Amino acid sequence: MTVEIALTPDSRWDIDAPGLVAAAGGAGFTSVGIAAAHADADCAQALATAGLRCHELLALLVGEDEETTLRQAGELARAAAAIGARWVLTAFRLKLDARSAPLIRRCAEILAEAGSGLAVEFSPLGFVPTITAARDVVAAAGPGRAGVLIDTWHFFRGASTWDELAAIPLEEIAYLQFDDAPPPVGSPTSETLHRRVMPGDGELDLDRFATTLLERGFDGLVSVEVLNAELRQLPVPEFARRAYDSTARYWR
Repeated sequence: MTVEIALTPDSRWDIDAPGLVAAAGGAGFTSVGIAAAHADADCAQALATAGLRCHELLALLVGEDEETTLRQAGELARAAAAIGARWVLTAFRLKLDARSAPLIRRCAEILAEAGSGLAVEFSPLGFVPTITAARDVVAAAGPGRAGVLIDTWHFFRGASTWDELAAIPLEEIAYLQFDDAPPPVGSPTSETLHRRVMPGDGELDLDRFATTLLERGFDGLVSVEVLNAELRQLPVPEFARRAYDSTARYWR
């Protein structure tokens, strides 16, 4: 059983795609997330040269404006195809209901035609707040077109339960995003965007989280996503090395 360790970039880093790929590869990662704006031929060449792949393209926002959402899905599908992105990280500004379900399904179809899928990110700050809610969205997207993205910050700071984590079929998981957090002192938005810490440096029970999945046979992809105002001042190669070392030990 082998778990792949990947890197989700901070959108506030001042680095181009080749530089990001080089930093990720140098730290030991085998896959890296790429922002849609950087998903071009140069990025594809950098990935190929480094022997890395793109596991996630950032990002689709499904909202009330159907035309805008579908246009963005089309643009992301082309970007995903250009760099071979397996998943498109997807967040939601609307809840799943009879009106939104066809839109979600159409977005999933557009991405599937490009060889990619919806990575449904649940968040306690949004309209898809739990693992169960995300699974409902995956079902609405259609068979084989979507998976649940489980972020540890969203899991521990939201209403998802250990029973939900233990019950989700492994084949429904797109991938994980892995991070830690200190005791909160500010708003949830500030905490998630600026105060995450490296795995092991906070109070989240990451050992139990990893063990819950590993004991069930999880052998998918874990992507480190540490959004932190102080840590983003580090050179990206140094950040990447710290991120890899702090994460890999949980998944061996």
